[in-house]
Amino acid sequence: MTKVVCALLLDLDDCADFPGNDASVLGRPLCAYPLMAARSSAHVRRIYALTSSPAVKAAALQYDAVILDPLKTKPSVSEYLLHGWRRISQELLGENALLEVLVVLLSNAAAVTKDLIDSGVEALLDRPELDSAITATPLERWMPDQTRRLASDGLLIPFWPQKSALPAETAWHPTGGAAILRPKGIESSDFLGTKVFPLKTWGPGPIDHPWQIPGLEYWLKKHGIPDLSPHLERQPRPQPKASPKGR
Repeated sequence: MTKVVCALLLDLDDCADFPGNDASVLGRPLCAYPLMAARSSAHVRRIYALTSSPAVKAAALQYDAVILDPLKTKPSVSEYLLHGWRRISQELLGENALLEVLVVLLSNAAAVTKDLIDSGVEALLDRPELDSAITATPLERWMPDQTRRLASDGLLIPFWPQKSALPAETAWHPTGGAAILRPKGIESSDFLGTKVFPLKTWGPGPIDHPWQIPGLEYWLKKHGIPDLSPHLERQPRPQPKASPKGR
């Protein structure tokens, strides 16, 4: 039986104040960027998109993705992932193929490249002891001992009360750009497992608000993504009229 690596784009519910399904960044749909990364990967053989959004479906078809219909109920992220994995496994089984590694992407998490995807896939293929690989960024200013939560009186209190138990090390936060998973872990409650390989990166995570777009544009340009958005041509400044001769 042939073993293959597939990618699954999950289109989760939009943030209430930002319809990410219809967002455009550098002249492309927001969801196009994870699809571009998956399509150019050296390992991904097929891309699936789990969505009910016409905009996301249209973009996914441009990158040769197979459209999967989501559950009609409003599931959790893990249930959404499990549903997509089962659909992919059934389709591959009919082709005498077996899913070896699944690359999970989010339709509103555009800060991902083919190199990050390939690094994660290769890490899992080369190291059987690993459970997963995820994109993560160091955020020194968001240390756990500095995080607060609202108390019943409306004031801020430490989110983690045992401050002395926290190590004084850099905090690494998942970006949502890519999660590289083994099929055996997807059915568990913690699909990442305990041995998680970091795909070190920088930049924004899932885009939920309009003010995050400029940061994403900066990240994309830094990674060589050309700007396809229309720009008004600069008009030449009016030149002062020449003074008549003799004056």
